[in-house]
Amino acid sequence: MSKSPIEDERKFLLGIRDLLRREREVEKREAYEDRVRARVLDVTEDLVTLECKFPMFREGDIIGCITQEGDVKPIGSVLAEGTVITVGTNREIGLEEGQSIDLCKGEVLVGYDLQISLIDRILNDELDDLERDAVLCLFGGGNTGTKRISLSDKLDSTGKIELDESQIEAVERILGLGDRELLIVVGPPGTGKTRVIAKAALELRKRGERVLITSHTNRAVDNALEALPVEISLRVGRPERVLKGIRPYLLSYKARTALGSRLEQIESQISKLKKEIKGLHGLAEEWKRVSREKYNELKGTIKGKIKRIRDLYKERNKMLVDESKKLVEKAGIMGSTLIKSNMPPLHLERFDTVLIDECSQASITLALLGMIKARKWVLVGDHKQLLPVFKSIRDKRLVEKLSAFCLMREFYGKGEVWLRKHYRSNSRIINFSCRYVYNGMISPVKECDGIKLEIRNYPREMEFLNPDIPVVFLDVRGEDFVEGRSRANRAEVEAVVRIARTLKRLGIRSERMGIITPYKAQRNRIAEELKDEKLEVNTVDSFQGREKDVIIFSITSTGNMDFVSDENRLNVAFTRARRKLIVVGNAESIEKMSGGLLYNYLMYVRNLNGFFK
Repeated sequence: MSKSPIEDERKFLLGIRDLLRREREVEKREAYEDRVRARVLDVTEDLVTLECKFPMFREGDIIGCITQEGDVKPIGSVLAEGTVITVGTNREIGLEEGQSIDLCKGEVLVGYDLQISLIDRILNDELDDLERDAVLCLFGGGNTGTKRISLSDKLDSTGKIELDESQIEAVERILGLGDRELLIVVGPPGTGKTRVIAKAALELRKRGERVLITSHTNRAVDNALEALPVEISLRVGRPERVLKGIRPYLLSYKARTALGSRLEQIESQISKLKKEIKGLHGLAEEWKRVSREKYNELKGTIKGKIKRIRDLYKERNKMLVDESKKLVEKAGIMGSTLIKSNMPPLHLERFDTVLIDECSQASITLALLGMIKARKWVLVGDHKQLLPVFKSIRDKRLVEKLSAFCLMREFYGKGEVWLRKHYRSNSRIINFSCRYVYNGMISPVKECDGIKLEIRNYPREMEFLNPDIPVVFLDVRGEDFVEGRSRANRAEVEAVVRIARTLKRLGIRSERMGIITPYKAQRNRIAEELKDEKLEVNTVDSFQGREKDVIIFSITSTGNMDFVSDENRLNVAFTRARRKLIVVGNAESIEKMSGGLLYNYLMYVRNLNGFFK
């Protein structure tokens, strides 16, 4: 491996591998607790058919089997769901027909296995040329693309919105990339990074390139694909995890649509045979005490029908796999998570350009899973938002070193492109982060001044709901307490629930609001009180890439403020709201900190007359 800014690459990789193994052990224990018993019905070269005791897995799930030693061995990805599932695999799995096994969900485990395997291949020099180039680039041995190819069409991929200067620069720099070149795009909240990704992908495809849009999150992939023509785009993933509007893009949807009545007939036959077998089992039990000969005859009939079902499953599976392969081969733009991009049916696919979104949250080796798929690389992210999550690490400085985006900015930051105009939130909401987080590198467009909540006749005692005050701090003098391994605050639960219910009475729909908090225990208590499935209540970490008209942020902590005062997490919390941001917390506890982003927010709100008790 060539010289790079990392002093000892081998030691660096060995350290990451040890970390991934520790993280995998934690995840394995959690996966083991949620399992189902299954029987192997059929094993072919790249397909396995399994019958589960109850339907636990959905199409697109990556599953594993629990070994006698207590480990979880990945099998593959579910192609057809139900009590009987079909799994596509690209490995020797060592299962035999008739064998009983325990299954569990294994996507996160597979992610660790893929990363560990990649590290092993790097250390053993087992990479092909494409992969080797990506690894060299990751460790600082690549080049930043500086060339620009002018856009003749300055509209976004939908043809409805004109791109701004920084967005145009980003797209033109992406189009100008040569082989083995990389571009870093810094996309702060609301600056249109999804618009840039979609436009770049479309223009690259027009030039005949094959493009992969990927991320560690499903939502980031969906947001980009949704702005692209469905006829040239293909989404690989779980149907229930993708946005509703993206389902026509799904590989499974397109395959089933193409097969049409042929597939329906086979599945109808399978369903009919299953009902017949159920009836024959009951009849056989009645004859068992009367006539052994008749009983054996019925058992033989059942066995024949079971064989017929297996044959039909094989026929169905082959149809689905063959059609999926055709769709994958002709797809110009593909979308998947980083892990899924290295699983069937994409594991052998290669691309001209890969665009990795939300890259700040991807670890070095997770991002590398995407980079090894292509010869040109675009990393889109924001180092001021959430970083990778490691359950065994608490040192933020170490986590920053393990973020692919942060590492690559260290190597290639001089050639990065910033998206500079903010379009999403009221100016007074976003101006806090513009000033205190991004140091003036971004600014809201003039239209953001008029983005306000549309309510009237709010209660006089709740003046903080005034639409003309978009940024609010509500001082609630509660105390936090430990609940399990998390924290909660009863006074803030009551305040948040009261605010949410009042806003609903004033005509703000539940789906337009979001309630966030750093702590799972507080999230659970608020959700239990509200009992509103349409009103999303979640942790800050689950809200990156999201937005709502109203965000209510419960700080929760009043004692140790280290976790809640993390600047990346706070920046995410402060930039999710379009029209109204209400922060609920104990001002006295924050004032004792006398510094930091949370303290600065409190002072910022006071200056805007948004502080209330």
